[in-house]
Amino acid sequence: MRISHALRYTGAAIAFCAVGVFAITQLATEAEGQNNVIQNGEAGFVMYQFGNAGVVGEQVCPDGRSLGYRQQFEQSEEGQRREGESDADFAARLQAGGMALGMRGDVNTCADPTVAGPDPHYHTMSDTSAGGYGIDLDGQNSTRNSRAPAGMCAQDDFRGADGRRGVDNQYARLTACTGQPTVYPENHTGWLPPEPQAAGQENSMLEGSWGVLIALRGVDNLENDPEVEVGIYANNDPIQLNPTRDRAVPNATYAPDQDPRYRSVTRGRIVNGVLTTEPVDVVFQFGGGGQARDRVINRAVIEARFLSNGEIEGVLGGWWPVEQLYQFQYAFGGSPFAFAVGSAIGRTCHGAYHAMYEMADGDYDPETGRCTSLSTQYVFRGVPAFIADVETRSLNDDLTE
Repeated sequence: MRISHALRYTGAAIAFCAVGVFAITQLATEAEGQNNVIQNGEAGFVMYQFGNAGVVGEQVCPDGRSLGYRQQFEQSEEGQRREGESDADFAARLQAGGMALGMRGDVNTCADPTVAGPDPHYHTMSDTSAGGYGIDLDGQNSTRNSRAPAGMCAQDDFRGADGRRGVDNQYARLTACTGQPTVYPENHTGWLPPEPQAAGQENSMLEGSWGVLIALRGVDNLENDPEVEVGIYANNDPIQLNPTRDRAVPNATYAPDQDPRYRSVTRGRIVNGVLTTEPVDVVFQFGGGGQARDRVINRAVIEARFLSNGEIEGVLGGWWPVEQLYQFQYAFGGSPFAFAVGSAIGRTCHGAYHAMYEMADGDYDPETGRCTSLSTQYVFRGVPAFIADVETRSLNDDLTE
């Protein structure tokens, strides 16, 4: 019996040691896998997901969802279908009626949203209990009734999906009641969502219209490093994709855009595998829909994790100037396309414009008494990549000269 007990305890000890050795070996393997990303003090990543951070749980829009120009006309007495009216005639009349609602005299409200006042049919998210993905950008858990930090305007922050407080994401409140809801499952409470809510943006990125690179320099390891240089660049090359074309293949080579507008460099540090950076102004290229446009994020910061498989996932947050945001996402040069987009997803240009200033929480302007930028958060995922920071030339360049 004593021998039996001894064997059992010895076996348990051996099993425990084996588990311990396996765990240590696994951690060492993961650390080695991470540090294999580092080459000569540098580590690079190409993003294969990059989209707006969304809201967790049910979105509350007590006044309903926003209405576009055409939807408003459809709900009017004049917008009802007439007896004997053909499908084609009815559709043409709805389109014309919607565009007429967007005109103030001979000026359309997409070209100049200031010619009209706020639109009562444009609704924003008012739920103060909803959770959201992102990070605290201003170091304060704010409400509309609280005192704002210097240079800011107090708005309702989100509760983070991971339990943190003070998540600044007014862009999510601005857009939550327009278009289709972008809500993550209530039971998903991870640090990051399963995937970013920006399918259109990501599709055009995977198709090669635009891209984002992150480059680390002066890095010793990806677990702890008190100071690293962090470059955030526009990608000048199409992403090399896996066979299913939904993820970038690791360890491909990319060249950053050499235009200074699309190159931002800041300092960061790594603590327990998490990279945080100091604020820096960032401009992203966006080439979707055949239109080359810029997205401006001021005082952008990154919080990102290095995963055991060598990938990176994280959040980039900052402030998007209202006027630039409006031109990027709503105005489209004031063309009929702006009316069509608004009608398709349920929004009006002037409604969005005035709501932006109402929701703005950054860059307070004492002359106007209002803030001029909105907190905005993006979530991203990327794979290791070699970044050759040199000027490149496409074989097709000669065709355009």
